[in-house]
Amino acid sequence: MVNAQFLRDFSGLSEEVFSSPTGRAFLQAYGALKAGYLNETDDEVLLQGAIEGMLGALEDPYTSYATPEQAAQDAENRSGSFEGIGAVLQPRNRATDTVVEVINVYSGSPAEEAGVQVGDIFVEVDGVDVQEATTQEIVRMVRGPAGSEVRLGFRRPGVEGVVYITVTRGSIAIVDVESTVLEGGVGYLSISSFANERVHDQLTEQLENLKARGITSLILDLRNNGGGLLDQGVRVADEFLSEGDIVFQRARGVTQRLATADPAWFDLPMVVLVNRNSASASEIVAGALQDNGRATVIGEETFGKGVGQSVVSLSNGGQLVYLSFEWLTPSRRSINEQGITPDVLIEDALLSDVLTLQGQGARPGQTIEIVVDGEVVGTAEIDDEGNFTFFQPLNNRPDSAVQGEALVDLEADTILRRAHHELLSLQAQAR
Repeated sequence: MVNAQFLRDFSGLSEEVFSSPTGRAFLQAYGALKAGYLNETDDEVLLQGAIEGMLGALEDPYTSYATPEQAAQDAENRSGSFEGIGAVLQPRNRATDTVVEVINVYSGSPAEEAGVQVGDIFVEVDGVDVQEATTQEIVRMVRGPAGSEVRLGFRRPGVEGVVYITVTRGSIAIVDVESTVLEGGVGYLSISSFANERVHDQLTEQLENLKARGITSLILDLRNNGGGLLDQGVRVADEFLSEGDIVFQRARGVTQRLATADPAWFDLPMVVLVNRNSASASEIVAGALQDNGRATVIGEETFGKGVGQSVVSLSNGGQLVYLSFEWLTPSRRSINEQGITPDVLIEDALLSDVLTLQGQGARPGQTIEIVVDGEVVGTAEIDDEGNFTFFQPLNNRPDSAVQGEALVDLEADTILRRAHHELLSLQAQAR
C-alpha cells in the first residue's frame, strides 16, 4: 500500500500523471519497496532519490537539486560573508576532488593569525580523518560560528609528522572585486564571480577608490568568471552605460527587456577582458558593453552559457535550480553555445594548463607525488589494482592574500598587456 503522506507530497501533480502506465508503475514500485523490501525503508531517502532521478532524467547540466546542507552553504556564499577561518582550499587531485590543500590565506584572517600556511594539506578536522574527504566536505567541517574553535591537522611540506593548529573562527567577507593601478594611470579591476549579492557594492567602492587615485582609463577583467546572479551582472553593466539595452531575457512565451536605469557616472575609456572560462553574467556584461560601443572586448571567445536558471527553495530546506530562460545581447545575438567573440582575439597565456596522468604497476595503497619543474603539484593514491589517475589544473595566475588588492603580471599576461597598450595609445591620441 502507498501511504497517505507519500500521496500528499505529490498532491500538486494531476491525477493524469499517476493514471498513466509509467505513473502507476512508479506507485507500484514504491508500494513494493514499502511492503516487501528486506530492510527498513526511509520515505525521506526515497523521496529525495525520486527528486534527483526526476531531474537527472532531463539530462540538463543547468538543472539540479541541492541538499539542505548545500543550499545553506550556497545562501551563505551569496550573502557576501561567512563564518570560518579565511583560507582558500583546493584539491590537489581534481579527478577525485581529494587531497585538499590551502592555496591562499587572507591577510589578517583567523587562519593567518593561527599559523595556517599556503601548501598545508588537510589530514584532520576536529579529530576526524579527512584525507579522503572532498573539498566541499572539508569546507562544511571547517566553517562554523564566529568565536568557536576548530582543530586542524595538516601535512606540511618539509615538516615531519602532522602539524596541529587550533583556529578561532571569525566572520569572513567574500570579496570578488579586486583592483590596482597600472603604469600610465590605467585602472585595473577584476570581478572573479557574480555569485555574491555584494558584487555591485564592491564594484562601486573599488571604482571610487580608483578614481580617487587619478586613473584615466579602465581595464575590466572578467576572465575565469563563471557568472552568478543576473541582477548583479545587470547592475555592473549599468554603471558603465548612460543609455541603451543591457540584455533581453527570453522565457517561455515572453521576452523581457532590461535596459539602463540611470546615467553612468563612470565614463572613462575602458576595455573588457574575457577568455573561454568567462560565462553567463560575464557574457551579459561583455555583450552589453560591446553592443553599445562602450568598450573594446579583448581576449578569447567566451564559454557560451546564454541560459539562466530559476531557484526554488523547497520545504525540506533543499533547493531546486532549473533552466527557465535564455539571454540575448542588446543586438539580439544569442549567447548560448555561441559566446561573445572579442573585438581583438588573443589567446590567454595565463589560462591554467591541465596536467592529466594515468599509470599502473605501483603497489596498492601507495601515495605518489607528481613533480613538475622540481615542485610538487599534487599527489595520487594507488588503487587496489595498482592504478592511478591524476587531473590537476596548473594555476598560472598570481593570487593576492589581501582581499580587494589585485596582483597582475604585465610581462606574462598577453591579454592584459594588449589591453594596457590599447588604453595608453588612446590616451596618447587624446593629448
